[in-house]
Amino acid sequence: MDTILINSQKFTINIAEKNYLIYQYCTQRDIELPCFCYNEKLEIAGNCRICLVEIEKMAKLMLACSTKIENGMSIKTNTLRVRKVRKSIIEFLLINHPLDCPVCDQAGECDLQDITHKFGLHRGRFYEYSKRSIIDKDSYIFLKTILTRCIHCTRCIRFYKEIEGQTGFSFLNRGENTEIVLNKVKLLSILSGNVVDICPVGALTSKIHSFRARPWEYLKYETIDILDSMCSSICLDIRNNRILRILPISDSY
Repeated sequence: MDTILINSQKFTINIAEKNYLIYQYCTQRDIELPCFCYNEKLEIAGNCRICLVEIEKMAKLMLACSTKIENGMSIKTNTLRVRKVRKSIIEFLLINHPLDCPVCDQAGECDLQDITHKFGLHRGRFYEYSKRSIIDKDSYIFLKTILTRCIHCTRCIRFYKEIEGQTGFSFLNRGENTEIVLNKVKLLSILSGNVVDICPVGALTSKIHSFRARPWEYLKYETIDILDSMCSSICLDIRNNRILRILPISDSY
């Protein structure tokens, strides 16, 4: 039986886990690793660089979302070196991120909020820096775009390319001037609303649900979609006896 060491703790690798990535394996073993760009339904991008881990006999830190586990591997996820890198990455992400959590629809469900609280610095050092501003694009019925909040995880780009089969979003410019742009004037696809669920921050939110309630104000009920021939698992968010939001149930989101 193949074995692996994670933070000096020994784990066994099952046959079904032979080709698992470090991030997948740690997630299944309840070992928390931060990550923005990874989604098991999408191709690996490695954009956010925040899931870096230290592997024995490797000089550089490795990406947990793109490195496969191997027999005898010794992984450390919480060393001083790893923590410093995570804090630096989060600090750089927050340089241009607007301070509008009180008015953001994603507040309370934001990966950036949660990861910053658990793994980031609790202070900033770039007070004199002017934050970047990007003009929002109108994407028709489903999406409300506030692209100044975007952290360039490319989940939306990969979703349209791999699942939708078209180029709905793409990158423009490089470096500090990088921004997400719409390749079409209006996104009319029936699957367009799904990028709201996979966006880790408030860059893409639901235009229909905007400013209607906060996540902690809902009563949540898990059920199935009776209008779907696949009977998909969904979660109903109810407030004041009204269904205000319907979300998919998936471990990826």
